[in-house]
Amino acid sequence: MKIRNPYRNFSRWFRGNTHAHSTLSDGEWPLDKVVGYYRDRGYAFLAMTDHDVFTDLSAFAAPDFVGISSDEVTVRGREHIVGLNLKGAVAPFSNDHQRTIDDIGAQGGLAVLAHPNWSWLTATQALGWHGYHAVEILNVVCNYLEYNGFALEWWDALLRRGHRVWGIAADDAHRIPYQGAKAWITVNAEVLTAEALTENIRTGNFYASTGPQFERFEVASQTIKVWCSPAVEIRFLNGASNNPGLRLRGEALTQAEYRPRAGEAYVRVEVVDAQMQTAWSQPFFLDPDWRP
Repeated sequence: MKIRNPYRNFSRWFRGNTHAHSTLSDGEWPLDKVVGYYRDRGYAFLAMTDHDVFTDLSAFAAPDFVGISSDEVTVRGREHIVGLNLKGAVAPFSNDHQRTIDDIGAQGGLAVLAHPNWSWLTATQALGWHGYHAVEILNVVCNYLEYNGFALEWWDALLRRGHRVWGIAADDAHRIPYQGAKAWITVNAEVLTAEALTENIRTGNFYASTGPQFERFEVASQTIKVWCSPAVEIRFLNGASNNPGLRLRGEALTQAEYRPRAGEAYVRVEVVDAQMQTAWSQPFFLDPDWRP
């Protein structure tokens, strides 16, 4: 069995938000104030994703901060796809999800399925599309609006059926500070540039969180090993059932490991801290027929 580890373990990790709004669409704060809010809170990068507005953030570049020029593209109604690291606008209202995904990809951008539960999308629909890289497993503003911001079961439904996609947690902040700096991703990259961040998101070298931190991932002797900030629970989800393959509980857990079993298609890790905040790893995909 081959365990595909998406993590490179570079020395640097960069925290950022991939979904936010300003007065360029339906946000309450102007662009510069939104950027300043995240920078002041130690974020290393931000993607501005105003509705059907391409936002060039190159003017905000600094040694400790990168803007990722992006767009939240309307496909129809409440159905949106975030395009990260774009070169220009993507035409909205195509009524064709695959066309929108392809248009984002044609620019070298990353397509992210936004707030699937709030959009009333089904996993079966998404199984018919290809070329998107991630899905929002937590969208903060949708929890404020309709209590349906979590899409972990939706994500697992895709993974169980062989779709190899990553999970993103994002604010989708329209009202700051109420919806800001609540959920994020942390990207492992050698340098802080839009290109390096985008490439490592593309390959799954990042995790999502509302609080805890992953510090390192390793695969050795057919075992997945993780290190993290102090946690009260570490769970290894394997897709075989709704129950974790392994659940560890303690007062200040900082390390755990799991040996995948035959028949499991993937393993992902969840860490919960004493404040009941969570971090989610990307899936470790398993290739059972692989031979060295």
